[in-house]
Amino acid sequence: MNYRRENYLIDSYIFSMRRGWCMSSACSTCGATKLRIHLFEHAIRNEISDDDKEELMQTTRFYPRTSMLPEAIKEKVIASHINEFNKIQKGDIEKVDRLIEQNSSRTYISGFINFIRFMVMDIWDSLDHSLSHFDRLKQLKCGISSIEVLGVVDEMNNHFQNLRKGTY
Repeated sequence: MNYRRENYLIDSYIFSMRRGWCMSSACSTCGATKLRIHLFEHAIRNEISDDDKEELMQTTRFYPRTSMLPEAIKEKVIASHINEFNKIQKGDIEKVDRLIEQNSSRTYISGFINFIRFMVMDIWDSLDHSLSHFDRLKQLKCGISSIEVLGVVDEMNNHFQNLRKGTY
């Protein structure tokens, strides 16, 4: 399997690692803007014209943060990301990390799992905030069929629940 050609999330992760791009969803300096633009471009592809993309950049606050996009565009981006999530099979997160380690002279600390967490948080932040935590979690998991990604979502939720209870 050629991961980079078959899944733009994996390609984007490798691309961003090589360029040293920020992958922090809560970065107060850059907001992971370069990575978000790259992901947006892959997700939306030719769905909208270059003129419409330019208008989005000019009129959307915190462009290209998924949560700030117009609803129709946001839905397309999220659906595209989830489609890529669903291509990730059991063991693929570890395989991607090994692939990078074998083909690089540098050591990368982040790990593909942290990139998946970044993507999950991007989608989470885009969900309806008036819903309860449980309903947002249900909505997040709704279209995801990848066991690997669902495992990451469950691990993130468990971490959140433990922090909420003060057991960490």
